[in-house]
Amino acid sequence: MELYELTQAFTELLKIEDVKKSPERLMEIIQKGDEGFFDSLTALHDDLTTDHLQLIFQYYMADRKEKMQDYTPSCLGRLIAKLNHIENANSCYDMCAGSGSLTIQAWNINPDCMFFCEEFDERVIPFLLCNLIIRNIQGYVIHGDVLTKERFKAWRLAKGKVYSTVFELSEPPLEIKTDCCISNPPYNIKWEPPVFAQLDSRFAEYGVPPKSNANYAFVLNALHIAESSALILPNSIMEERGEIVEQLIVNNKIDSVIINPNKMFEATDISTCVLSLKKTRATTAVEMVDCRNKNHTESSREQRGQFGGTSHTNRVYTKTVNEYSENDIDKLVKLVDSKGCESELAKAIFPDAIKYNKYRLSPSMYIDIVFEEPEHRDYAAIVDDINRVRRKQNACKLVLNETIARQMGLDIEKYKSDNGEMGDTGQLISKLCDRTFEKNDYIQFTKNKNEFILKANSKEDFPELLLLAFKMWKQRVMMFNNEENILLAELRDALIPDLMSGKIEL
Repeated sequence: MELYELTQAFTELLKIEDVKKSPERLMEIIQKGDEGFFDSLTALHDDLTTDHLQLIFQYYMADRKEKMQDYTPSCLGRLIAKLNHIENANSCYDMCAGSGSLTIQAWNINPDCMFFCEEFDERVIPFLLCNLIIRNIQGYVIHGDVLTKERFKAWRLAKGKVYSTVFELSEPPLEIKTDCCISNPPYNIKWEPPVFAQLDSRFAEYGVPPKSNANYAFVLNALHIAESSALILPNSIMEERGEIVEQLIVNNKIDSVIINPNKMFEATDISTCVLSLKKTRATTAVEMVDCRNKNHTESSREQRGQFGGTSHTNRVYTKTVNEYSENDIDKLVKLVDSKGCESELAKAIFPDAIKYNKYRLSPSMYIDIVFEEPEHRDYAAIVDDINRVRRKQNACKLVLNETIARQMGLDIEKYKSDNGEMGDTGQLISKLCDRTFEKNDYIQFTKNKNEFILKANSKEDFPELLLLAFKMWKQRVMMFNNEENILLAELRDALIPDLMSGKIEL
């Protein structure tokens, strides 16, 4: 259905004349749980695998200037879902969810997944809720600011017989942890880091992204929340150098960088890439892929004009875009998973080469290099680095009551059995390079009631975590001291007149 016809039918269904009034009207319908409306809206959609509501919001209401809201091609949504292996995920975080187009592409693959959709623009949230409801998707919609972690409202969606049931929560969830994250966040926007951002757990290890550009603030937020993430970002992130990119490579969090073909977006000519991250990786290699000249197809779409007289609305405009086919997407996922190599398309690159290139992430810098079988580092050097990490981990020890630990969701038996022993691998390494693995000694469980101790466990290194905890403790003590001083002054002002008048005798 043409956008013009779709919009006309949508406004008639809502019983409004101006499509820009649709957010308020949609929210009224959602609050009433009007299943008759949802039946009619579903009938209007010829295909629930596509986000038709996004087309309406994007064309008539999106804020491209301030909030950088742009239509996300469906093929990019499928790519980042498959890079995350959404088919195996129990939970997925859609950061800067918009009307939910990325969630819909992930839901097409795994309809039983629990989705957490966070969005800042209050006007698009009714479209987002509506999209989830008519597909009977379970999860949460959060009206919040991803960058500052402020959360204003939230709704829970439970599966129903046909449509999701919506409940507005009294308090938005404070913390989210998911298996994966999908996102097409606003590009290159300025932001204001929250107070004490350097103590924020998202930034403490990597540094606070500059106010002039929030790209890596979104990246670090995704990394903090999800075990694996795939984000659609502007190509400029590949040339950003500094502490954050370096630390992401050193900590082995970046799994792949894919340059997308040009002209993928209908409303903008901006060039984009896909950055995927994993908290735990089996290799240090980063898959570098450049799809600008290979592995995509060209597609032409026709669209009638939307505004003006009949000479314009009756005219058909042709838009040519590049897109990924399902075979293209599956090939990219296979290359990333296997860390494969294909001439002029993809190559697995190791950290030393990225360091040599000053931590620039542009695949074009690496793919044209003649492929050589990588030489691994000396075994002793690798084991020394493993032990260095374990010493840093062991420098701060948590002593915790078992009941409290279980309430916090810790797997006590797993931690008890995790002593750093490497079994046969440890014996083999000992023969190869005369090294042994240091044992893990960063947690201890007790039966002492309410015991909770975080202590320095190393005579050589004072843990940074305790310094952060001390700063927070000091700040809290100062706050209570100030409050106490105010109350003491109030007590003094109350006592002096009564003592002077003889009303109170010492």
